[in-house]
Amino acid sequence: MSDGPQSDVGKPLVLVVDDQVSNIQTVGTLLSRSGFDVMPATSGAQALERASLRTPDLILLDVLMPSMDGFAVLAQLRARPALRAVPVIFLTAANERELLVRAFGAGAVDYVTKPFVAEELLARVRTHVELKQMRDHLERIARERADLTQIVAHDLKGPLSAIQFSASMLGQQVGQDSSRARALIESIGVSASDALHFIQGYLGRWADGELRRRHTPVALALRPLCERKLANYHWAAGSRQMQLVLDIQGEPVVHADLMATRHVLGNLISNAIKYGQPDTTIDIVVGPGRAGFCKLSVMDRGPGISNADQQKLFRRYVRLGSINAEDRGESSGLGLAIAKQEVTQMGGHLWYEDRPGGGSVFSFELPIEGQSAAD
Repeated sequence: MSDGPQSDVGKPLVLVVDDQVSNIQTVGTLLSRSGFDVMPATSGAQALERASLRTPDLILLDVLMPSMDGFAVLAQLRARPALRAVPVIFLTAANERELLVRAFGAGAVDYVTKPFVAEELLARVRTHVELKQMRDHLERIARERADLTQIVAHDLKGPLSAIQFSASMLGQQVGQDSSRARALIESIGVSASDALHFIQGYLGRWADGELRRRHTPVALALRPLCERKLANYHWAAGSRQMQLVLDIQGEPVVHADLMATRHVLGNLISNAIKYGQPDTTIDIVVGPGRAGFCKLSVMDRGPGISNADQQKLFRRYVRLGSINAEDRGESSGLGLAIAKQEVTQMGGHLWYEDRPGGGSVFSFELPIEGQSAAD
């Protein structure tokens, strides 16, 4: 049993707080023999001081102590960010059980009555230490993944900026008669610009501590957005002898986020080109949906999606069995899941249907500007 903050490295640390030294010795001996490192404290003030020097994995805390009782100590622990998540088990005499409701309300995770049964105390301590260690492990993994993602997003800004600059410089040097080259250069510049805007927004959300995309719904005209997206993918479709055809009724305006809508439509068109059959037409149809919504559909003549794959279509990290091995290697299994999340956050719906005559239809609806589903 340790008198202060030093302990054996690797052993779970339990802070035992009791104004009776004999109780600390009994509990400490039991825990030490069972593989725990024990840090004693004979008062609430000493417990807070020692916990601040080295964060314990669990605290066994006596309820009734002079000067500062267990509830006051627990309140102080919960007020300190570094100690807020430490699980606290109250040690209480059998005649103090009426305090348990108050104890759980204050944030205690469990209790052990005195005189305690050794096996019961060890079982409760082990359970809550393991739960805390598991939470700590998951939080550490989440932080590491978040850091890695932020680094990747940040590092992508450099090459994308270079692509954008090079496309701009090439555009200034291409002659007026080089229409195809100029169109390709413009597509490179637009794609790099879209990617940079996405990454900048992503990094901004991390800076604000927000994990999900922050949407800014606006009155969004769909015709120019769709025409721009088709222009971006014109050469990619042509390389596979495919043709992109836009069929749009009227001049629909939806209430949606610009970047999110671009991302969803681009993802569906890209998939249609990747998985569709050569020498076919990809139809992008925009028209009325349910009451208060506008519907956008991307229709290809690919192999379609099996019933089994349709059940897991929008799950994260799922690669479909109907996709050949080469294409599965290029897929992260995230595109459709993210697209569905984007549409849902904008108040819409995204779904799949088989295309009559063969192929796939991915459709999504967005609220019409100035209307609601109830109008």
